[in-house]
Amino acid sequence: MIKRVSLSIVMFFAAFVLSAKDLKYPVSDIPAALKENAHTVYRLYQQEVEIKSEKSALVTITEVRTILNKNGENDSYFKEAYDPMDKIVNLKGKVYDEQGKQVRSLGFDETIDQSYISGYSAYEENRIKVIEPKYATFPFTVEYTYQIEMKQTFELPTWNNGNENTSYENSLFIVKVPAGYSFRYKEYNLPKGVVKTSQDGKDIYTWTLSNLKARINEPMTSITEPDYPRVQLAPNNFVVGESKGSCESWKEIGKWATSLNVGRDNLPEATIAKMKDITSNCKTDFEKVKKIYEYMQQKTRYVNIAIGIGGWQPFDAAVVDKFSYGDCKALSNYTKTLLNSVGIKSYYVLVKSGSESDNIFESFPSNQFTHAMVCVPIEKDTIWLECTSQRLPCGFNSDFTDDRQVLLVDGDNSRLVHTRVYPASENCISRHSNVKLVDESTGEADVKTNYKGLRYDEISSIYYADNADKKKIIDQRIKLPSFTLNKFSYTENRDRTPSFDENLNISVSNYIHKLAGDISLLPLNFMNKLNSIPEKVRNRKTDLCIRRASMENDTVVYQLPTSYKVTELPEKYEITGKFGKYSASATLKGNCLTYIRHLELFKGVFPPEAYSEFRDFLEQISTADEAVASLKNQKDIASNK
Repeated sequence: MIKRVSLSIVMFFAAFVLSAKDLKYPVSDIPAALKENAHTVYRLYQQEVEIKSEKSALVTITEVRTILNKNGENDSYFKEAYDPMDKIVNLKGKVYDEQGKQVRSLGFDETIDQSYISGYSAYEENRIKVIEPKYATFPFTVEYTYQIEMKQTFELPTWNNGNENTSYENSLFIVKVPAGYSFRYKEYNLPKGVVKTSQDGKDIYTWTLSNLKARINEPMTSITEPDYPRVQLAPNNFVVGESKGSCESWKEIGKWATSLNVGRDNLPEATIAKMKDITSNCKTDFEKVKKIYEYMQQKTRYVNIAIGIGGWQPFDAAVVDKFSYGDCKALSNYTKTLLNSVGIKSYYVLVKSGSESDNIFESFPSNQFTHAMVCVPIEKDTIWLECTSQRLPCGFNSDFTDDRQVLLVDGDNSRLVHTRVYPASENCISRHSNVKLVDESTGEADVKTNYKGLRYDEISSIYYADNADKKKIIDQRIKLPSFTLNKFSYTENRDRTPSFDENLNISVSNYIHKLAGDISLLPLNFMNKLNSIPEKVRNRKTDLCIRRASMENDTVVYQLPTSYKVTELPEKYEITGKFGKYSASATLKGNCLTYIRHLELFKGVFPPEAYSEFRDFLEQISTADEAVASLKNQKDIASNK
């Protein structure tokens, strides 16, 4: 009996030791500091890039992510896009519970393989692999290992450690290249730089970091350089398909892009004749550009084209002319070819697009572009053409591509140039409101607003919606306590700096706030109070960026009921500082009270410590926007007597 008990104890402890040995990534092992502000902790993020030649590379990745709470659930998914140039292989996954015990294996059966851009492509081979672990007992850990077989080296992986609300316990980046292989790298915000070694005829570059605490969202961050640890790679020489190129300078990248476009500027004679015909009565080059641009918009539609080198090379203009569709590259090349047919010189341009997109890193020539467009230099001016839109006015590139460095593709003369910057006067809302108050309960307002330049985009979605949706959207935009939208109309002005004129007729209720006795208050700012202020950030780390200058001009004319007498108006209020300027004033003439408000924000980048000062500036404006006029109802006075 004693022997049996001893044997049971031995077996129990053996099982315990084996069980403890099998545990991986227990959540209890995570340092407390890494859990602060974190939804996810990368226990390990290891990325190894083995560049085999100018034609190919193999990327091996291991990601171990502990999901601390519901907010990090999306990080538990595996999502990775691929195409024939970059193929995902050997994908495996595991799920561990809080103690570190494996509870699931994730493999082929759990992998969803689907089109990455389905519905937007006529021809595409871009796909994405997705794994949903289907485990939601927090906290838990997922582990993914996979490889990417790259059949090109133009677009090499980047090592990023900058996800918000994400800590990095251990992160490792290894780049292996044949001895003497030439490439470049750029480091950002690393605690220590690269360690270079050599082994078995290969040069090995290694970057490591550990115990990186989670970043929190910091509104209005700079668009210059990242504020988190990052390493970016660029080949000096590369091969894509049968095409060779160099990233040693922007000029070289432009030369390569030029080579991809050679021989793709063919048009049928009938189309050339048509272009000459539709521009025959044009008196200026701008008129010719406008005619051809609008022809292209009416004829074509945007679809993505992604086959092989199609990620970088446009379809022949003749193909677009025949089928009437293309992606940004194909439509830009087509527009350029149409312009050339009537003697208008233009350029194919590569751009990093997006209203909130970071600037390209000018000191590090590499593939940083996501979009193509057209640049047309004319006398004393430059026209930028967004060729994927069927609606934008000619020469208006909106905040999608405004104010940034782009690569003008022109063979040996390829170079970085800057797109159009819209000053505050061309990023402006001007509003005039006539408000007739019948009594303290009822009133009617006619509001005329001009949305100009970059503010034009705010209205375009309303303008092109059907009438039922228009009314819903407008109702949501109006910030009045009680109102009925009676009528609305829009007029589009398709200038190079376009605008929309909006006309609204609104019935308002209980706009005058009655207090005790015979005193009432009239809010002066009718429809444009500042009520959105970015959240507080303690110990901000990043620069404050006001990316675009903007302006708002408001005039409100109140026709007061004859029974009301204005007893007090606020004094004129003015603020002027490094972030902008604001003024608001009210004047009375007879029974008409006029309120005038002006707000202008200056474009600029400011140090992190300026953020709290900027919020104070906005809070002062928000407070000023609540200004009221004091009224007395003379009927109430008479009745009290």
